[in-house]
Amino acid sequence: MTEAFSVPPVSAPQLAAVVERVVDLGAKLGRGRDEVLDPEELHRASGVPLQVVRALLQGRPAGEPDIHERFRQRLDLLHETYLKENGRKFSHGEIARQSGISRQQVQALLGGDRRPTMDHCSRLERFFERPAGFLQSDDAEALSCVLAVIEKALLQEYREHSERGVLAAAPSGARRPTLYERHGVDGIALRAALLPDHGRTRLLEWLDNYMDERAAADGYADGAADENAARSAEGNRPSPGDAS
Repeated sequence: MTEAFSVPPVSAPQLAAVVERVVDLGAKLGRGRDEVLDPEELHRASGVPLQVVRALLQGRPAGEPDIHERFRQRLDLLHETYLKENGRKFSHGEIARQSGISRQQVQALLGGDRRPTMDHCSRLERFFERPAGFLQSDDAEALSCVLAVIEKALLQEYREHSERGVLAAAPSGARRPTLYERHGVDGIALRAALLPDHGRTRLLEWLDNYMDERAAADGYADGAADENAARSAEGNRPSPGDAS
């Protein structure tokens, strides 16, 4: 029996947000939208059909083939583009031997005569050196995963570029610039957005604790100021004998 598999979908606003962040980072590095979002490169990296990539980047719905057809599209792309050192495609037998899938199953999968199982997908993804979910995820999810890799690379480049600029501008022998001085609010926010879930959770917990401590400190300072003001007023209040 064919095993079912499911990959969480990516909403249109989520994909649009990733696209916007990539374009913004590219602009900070002096690169245009077409340079950081090359549809041809995104097509090859994600396995999403070129016309669908263009539509999704523009925020337009592009339809979605059934999961079997999507698997066939991406497997065909991998078979055509993942080549041996001599530039030739891997034979069915070579794929079978190295992936651990029988030759008959490989032929059936490539010919569209057999529906894939999760085991088929994971073995083929390892053979073709693609991330888990490459053959399974819907088009928006696949494109979003590739954009996340691009975003991470651009962010690293932007961080290094910013640090070089700050360090170059600092006087010789000066103290090391702070995180804020090196990255600014935008840079820190961008770095935080790329943290894994547990990293963002820890950052938010720290921020909550910091804000609570500040609020408590401010409250103590306000209370102390009020007490000092009261004492000062008490000290300046005339005694009964002074009234005469």
